[in-house]
Amino acid sequence: MTRCQHDERSEWSPKIGSPCTTILAEFPEFAPSIWLVETAGEIGPLLSELTEVFARVYLANANDFATTIAFIHGVTSLAALGSMIPHLSNSTVRTALQYAWQSGCALYACYRSGTGMAEEIEPCKQDEDRLVERAIVNGDQHVIKFTEACLRRHSLGPSPVYFAAVDHVLGMIPRR
Repeated sequence: MTRCQHDERSEWSPKIGSPCTTILAEFPEFAPSIWLVETAGEIGPLLSELTEVFARVYLANANDFATTIAFIHGVTSLAALGSMIPHLSNSTVRTALQYAWQSGCALYACYRSGTGMAEEIEPCKQDEDRLVERAIVNGDQHVIKFTEACLRRHSLGPSPVYFAAVDHVLGMIPRR
């Protein structure tokens, strides 16, 4: 992953219970994070790379209900952008990718647990059909949305991170 820069050296940490926007307003060093992703080159591979990065961030940092919900959006927002790409101009897509990167960084800045990204991914023992079945049985809208996003991105750029992330969310969000 060469186009995305990740820096864990910051001494800043979030104030528990503060809204993310308030936290980031008190952290002026955050604003330039939008420029830490290079959007030149092919859009498809960049979208795949960013989505996988935030699926790895999800796996490393979603450790309770609130952080699970927060980090789900780092993946689903990029997956949704992928669906809109055919309808947007090239410059709009590149700008949207920068903002999607920055919003994922905002989630990380506000809700991280100290680990950047999951590096080693243990393969999920369940196949796509079983994961879909479990998501439907679970019934939670976030679980269903996240499952669809991860499986769609996996079909476009296979990575074990997507099945692992779906399996993880199914253990984090209780059945409705």
